[in-house]
Amino acid sequence: MPNPKILIIEDDPAVRHGLTAFLRANDMEVDESDTCQKATELFRAGGYDVVVADYSLPDGTSLDLLPQFKRLSEDTPFIILTAHGSIDLAVRAIKEGAEQFLTKPVESKTLLVLVRRLLQQQRLRKRQEVAAREQPGPLNPFQGTSAQIQRLESQARLMLEWDSPVLILGETGAGKGVLARWIHANGPRREETFVNLNCAGLTRELLESELFGHERGAFTGAVNAKQGMLEVGHRGIVFLDEIGDMDPAIQPKLLKALEEKTFRRLGDVRDRHVDIRLIASTNRDLEEMVQAKTFRDDLYYRVSTLTLRIPPLRERPEDILQLGATILRGVCNRMGRSEVQLSPRAEAALQEYAWPGNLRELSNVLERAMVLQKGDRLEVADLGLDGRRPNPGLVETEMVTLKEMERLHIERVLQRCHSNVTEAAQVLGMARRTLYDRLKLLGIPTTKE
Repeated sequence: MPNPKILIIEDDPAVRHGLTAFLRANDMEVDESDTCQKATELFRAGGYDVVVADYSLPDGTSLDLLPQFKRLSEDTPFIILTAHGSIDLAVRAIKEGAEQFLTKPVESKTLLVLVRRLLQQQRLRKRQEVAAREQPGPLNPFQGTSAQIQRLESQARLMLEWDSPVLILGETGAGKGVLARWIHANGPRREETFVNLNCAGLTRELLESELFGHERGAFTGAVNAKQGMLEVGHRGIVFLDEIGDMDPAIQPKLLKALEEKTFRRLGDVRDRHVDIRLIASTNRDLEEMVQAKTFRDDLYYRVSTLTLRIPPLRERPEDILQLGATILRGVCNRMGRSEVQLSPRAEAALQEYAWPGNLRELSNVLERAMVLQKGDRLEVADLGLDGRRPNPGLVETEMVTLKEMERLHIERVLQRCHSNVTEAAQVLGMARRTLYDRLKLLGIPTTKE
């Protein structure tokens, strides 16, 4: 997690240097100022987490600075120090937006405790704000035993400690958002906020406002200033879902924010500092879009520093049953029901289906089945997969005989039933004796009853 950044505004060199040295010794980045003018310049460019300011300064007071700073960043806590405190001054300071008003001399340890508490409150507030908009993904992104998913996990773990942008590629419903949240939860910014903005379906104006924020009066209907996702996600992770759908006019502004760590709200003339890790995702071919000039090549190279590809379910049918079991447990918990199992034929049906909607579709199918079926076992008919396309990876594309197709199908069913002939016969809808006869005729060995 990045170290907190503190701005000390104090004209007494001994006090200023003492506070700075103490806070730096406690893993904080500190900038110093001895005037209002210099402090304003630093604050506009700095992106501070807490401001500690003496009341009396050579060119004004900290109460002169406070409203300016709050307009630039309303969530940055402001602590005022003074050698001549009074109740009236303290009340005025709090009304203006100061979090604390302390009388000098202030012990360094006392100030440290206060700063840490304000930082913790700030992080909690951000999390609460985001939680109102976002729902965490329900699944571990690496569930399964397939070589593809194991390779994905290995690659993702190597990327955790780096701060470079991550581009997640995958089809609709593949779990890109779940993987993004996993990176946040397991990386060095885990204590900071995670914000999610879907770029698809938003107009240019709305996307720009959501991403960068706006000032009051920036456009019709902007009756109040608003923080954008970059500001809300400061020091945390900003997840831009479906970045391939981002309006071309917004792309250079995002690139500037990533490269220079600064941006401007709509209607503002001031640059604001931001420290984020970007995670982007798309179901589109960005390289092809770059060639077609519909996605900026410089932005593509910036966001794709680290790339992860989530394989679709049809490429890893061996993972489907484990994923399905996890989904069913979650649905049972939400509904307050006892555990529900899949019949062997239902399991086979799940593995043979193509799942064009991937994890999202799998979750929807199983939850619908649970709503409509009140028993403790789901059958094929409960899944509602009739008429949907099978997994093309499980069907021979070449011209083969019916006998060969029968042999291939029986072999797949036996494999999924772990060579248990009785279960396989139930899945195939035939008597066990009949299946034995077909196995002998087709030359298929078996070891289990």
